[in-house]
Order: sequence, then structure tokens, then C-alpha cells
Amino acid sequence: MPEIRILSEKLINKIAAGEVVQRPASVVKELIENSLDASASKIFVDIENGGRDLIRVMDNGSGMDEDDLMLSFEQHATSKIREHEDLEGIRSLGFRGEALPSIASVSMVEAASCCNSDNIGSQIIINGGDIRGIEPFPMKQGTHITVKKLFFNVPARRKFLKSASTEYRHMIDVIRRFSLCRPDVEFQFISNGKSVFNLKPSELKNRISQVFAVHYHEKLIGVEAQDGSAKLTGFVGNLDLIRNRSGEQYLFVNNRLVNDRMMNSAVYQAFSPMIEKGEFPFFVLNLDLPASEIDVNVHPQKTEIKYHQDWFVYQFIRRTVAGVLEKNLTVVPTFNHNQRFPGNTLFSSEPGIQQQEIKISPLSGSAGYAPSDPVSSIPEPEPLPHGHPLKERIDLFSSNISRDRQITNTDNIISIWQAHNKYIFAQIASGIIVIDQHAAHERILFEKALTTFQNESARASQQLLFPVSLTVSPDDYSYFADLLHEFEQLGFSLREFGRNTLLIEAVPADLRHIGEGRIVLEILDFFKTRQTVKNRKQYNMAASYACKAAIKSGDLLQPREMQQLIDELFQTQTPYACPHGRPTIIHLTLDELDKRFHRT
Repeated sequence: MPEIRILSEKLINKIAAGEVVQRPASVVKELIENSLDASASKIFVDIENGGRDLIRVMDNGSGMDEDDLMLSFEQHATSKIREHEDLEGIRSLGFRGEALPSIASVSMVEAASCCNSDNIGSQIIINGGDIRGIEPFPMKQGTHITVKKLFFNVPARRKFLKSASTEYRHMIDVIRRFSLCRPDVEFQFISNGKSVFNLKPSELKNRISQVFAVHYHEKLIGVEAQDGSAKLTGFVGNLDLIRNRSGEQYLFVNNRLVNDRMMNSAVYQAFSPMIEKGEFPFFVLNLDLPASEIDVNVHPQKTEIKYHQDWFVYQFIRRTVAGVLEKNLTVVPTFNHNQRFPGNTLFSSEPGIQQQEIKISPLSGSAGYAPSDPVSSIPEPEPLPHGHPLKERIDLFSSNISRDRQITNTDNIISIWQAHNKYIFAQIASGIIVIDQHAAHERILFEKALTTFQNESARASQQLLFPVSLTVSPDDYSYFADLLHEFEQLGFSLREFGRNTLLIEAVPADLRHIGEGRIVLEILDFFKTRQTVKNRKQYNMAASYACKAAIKSGDLLQPREMQQLIDELFQTQTPYACPHGRPTIIHLTLDELDKRFHRT
């Protein structure tokens, strides 16, 4: 038997499907691209169980006759290109002829299409790549494709699909992206019988408000510039729309979604004077270039492109966005968007409802929390390697405490003061301790949060006199639905209040005066950045809450508050590091100080 064999067409299609069809959202992407290439003005998407069981995409595009419908499921059959030269000027979204045969090879497909005004088309049925038949089908002009049981014949691939809610959120992202690059097209999206998007054709600014939230509309800054044959259009958000995670950055080239590091870097460089590390601005930008100036045939999913003049493109985008931001500084908020304040400009309350300022001490942690209670099941970060400077610092401090227990007895503190509204200095008999106030409060809140997860009686909430409404994007709303129990365990009271809107009726008793909508969204953002690192929901929720609810660098503390912070820190199980592994305390002994001043 020969060692080298020609693969069967079925196996070739299944292998190709691995590149083109990675998850249910990939199917939707390919089918919507076909609909747009067919000049559809209305696209309807219906899914069940996150697309695992059903994906249906219907459009009113040009449609196909029976022969073309049959050919469309043949490998590398396409109407988009004919000659090699056509690759140098591609304007269509699809052109390889891989999507439909790849999808059909790993699912059960029913496809119907009509290209005439007689309302008689054709329907083809394909199961796992095997054509079961084709017959006349009554329908209006357009194409309807139904995909059932994705990866039913590739169990290994189906096993690695995420939960239905996760796949659903990927689906939202795909449809949102298409709706932003083509606001002139009507999009409807139904999930498990419930409407998610019902987007009528409109201007881009209105479309952004439709797919995110209405408050985005007044926070957008228009971008429009041209340099030769290059044109940049779209919107950037002001500082109110900055988030602590990526995900609301949308770049298109000739209305094609791209993942382009160079374009992304150009926009971030323009924002750099206004944002800090770890902050992400909002933008929806489309770069229009002659098709001959770009190469879109460099990635199986066609999300990466090459430019003929990449340096020109980078400078054009950076210069344009920077100029727009500079010109509109009067409409860009000048406040520090990380600060706490009673009101919340990000989220609107119902008419006549005012947000409540919670008059709680930042360290009023006695409610429902007994520091002496054992918290033996608290999962700590993985051990630091030997020789790591943080481990050495923590080990040194731990040994000092073992040798001199007076550090944990805060009654022996002789004096206490705050430096730069960031660090707390305390004089003790053996030297000085320096405490990072944010890291210390994080540790306190983190252990309290884990205690409430384990012991319901430890939970304490503060009812809001005036509940606050919070409108979010559909995918964020889905996250809140998944995390509702954990939010309630922390002491929040959230309930559904209309389409993609939550009503915040109570917050944890520990929470400082802060915009309630802002803190809830920041906790979600932080959780989403951590969830891929560790698959421990409660741990990550506790760390997210602690990070966002803790006092910050720059917060002025009164002597009583500093004393209480130190007291509570030393009553935690692990006072020497915050949940992320950063040290909370530095201990400088008199011997160390004497050495620094050459007294020994």
C-alpha cells in the first residue's frame, strides 16, 4: 500500500471547514457576507441554542437559479472572480467559494433561493456534504439558508464549542460588526424566539446608538477626512465611552471587517495623550482605498489585509483622529473618568429619578463580616517562583512578622500618616511599615466577598432610595444574566427592567459613594478580562469587585480611616498581597534604615 494518498473530497471539505467554520458565529459571518454580496437590503438571522442546533439566514438579495444553487455548494465555485487579474481588484466580501461547501460538510443544510419575480425558486437539502435532493420551492426573490446540528458529524469539533451563552455573544459581535459597516441595510436577529436586534436602515450615528445604547449618541465625535484616494469616515467616542477592556473598537477597510494591528495602533496613538494604560477608547472607522491598493487574500477568514503603502495609511489615520480629538476638546469631558462621583453620566435613570449618594465610610467593613472567621477555602494566586522579587519581599515580611508579632498588633502603632494620597506610613517599634492603600483595601474586600459567597449570613446590602437604571449592549446584558447570582451574593440587587436594561436597587454595604451604574459595569469589564485566565467564577468575581470597589490611589483618607484600614488588613488571612499578587505592605526595619544612613 502506498504511503501517500489523495484525500477524498469529503475529507478535504471537512479539513477546509476547520479554517472557515470555527464556531456558529463563523457560519453567520460567511452567510451574511454572501447576502451583502448579493445586494441584499434586508437580512434576517435566527438561531437556537447559541447556533448549535439552528442557524437560519434569510435575505432579499439577487438570489440564484437551480443550476447556480447546485454549483454554489461545489468547492471553489464562485461568481466573484474569473481570472487571476480579478484578485487585484476584489470588492466583494467573499470570493473563494469555500464557505457553503465547508458549512454543508459539517452540518445539515437546507438552502432555498429565487432569482425571479415569479416567486418560484429551488430548494436543496444536504446532510454532511451528501446532496439529498433538489426541488422547486415557493418563495420571494432572495436566499434562505438553514444550518442544523453544526458539527454533528465531527464530534471532536462539537465537543469544543463553548456554552450556548458564549456562542450567542460571539454571534452578537458578528452581527453588530456587519450592522456598523452597513448601516444602510436592515438587520433582524432572533435568538431562541426573542428579538435581539431589529435595526432599520439609518445613518451610522443612529446605528451605533441602536446596537449599543442610546446614551452613546451624544458622546460620539464624527471623523471624515480624505488624502488623495484614501478616505477615512466614522466616529470616535469621547472619554465617557472609555472602557477598561477591549471590545468596542471597530475597523473596516472598504466596508470589510479587519483585524489590523497597524490601523489599531494608529488610532491608539492618537488617543495616547488622553488615556492611560489598560484603557480602551470607542471607535467605528472605515478606511476607503482603491481595491488595487490592498490585498485581502492573505487569511482564510479574510480579516487580515496587506497595504501597498502601509506607512501612508498609518500616518493618515493617526493624523486624522488626533486632529479630530484636538479640535473637539471642548466636547471631550475634562474630568478624570476614573474618579468617583455621586452622579453617573454614563447611564440614564428613568425620568424624574435621581441617583443616590451612598453616605458610607469607605472602610465600614464590619457589616456582616467577621475577620476572625476562617476563610480556609479562599483560593490564592499560584505560588510565585523561587527568586521572584515579590516572593522574596513577602517571605521577608512574613519572617519579620514571625519574629516580631507586634506588627500585627496595631495598637502599638506610634504614629500614622498618608503620603501623596496613595501610601500609608505607620511608625512601629521595629521601624516603619508602608501600605499601598488600594492594594490593602482590595485584599480586605476580596476576602469579604469570598466570605459572602460561602456564607449567606455575611452578606450585607444598602438599599438605594432611588433605583438606578442601566442600559447595556445585548452581549453585556447576556453576561449580567450569567452573573446575576454572583452579583446578588456580593450584595447587589439587580433585576430586568426592559430591553437590555437592568434596575439597580441595592449595592453592597461596603461600597463607597460612586455612580452605581459605573461600578457595576467596571466589575463586569474586569471580570471579562480575567475569565480566560482562571476558570473560577467566584474567585474572579470577588477579585473584580475588590479591584473596582476599593479606595483608589489619590483618595484622601482621614486618620481614623487609615487606622481602620490597617486594622482590617491585619485581620485578613493573607494581608501581605492583593488578589493579583502585588504586595500590600513594605516593612523597613530600623536596621535597614540605619544601613542606608551608614549608621552601622
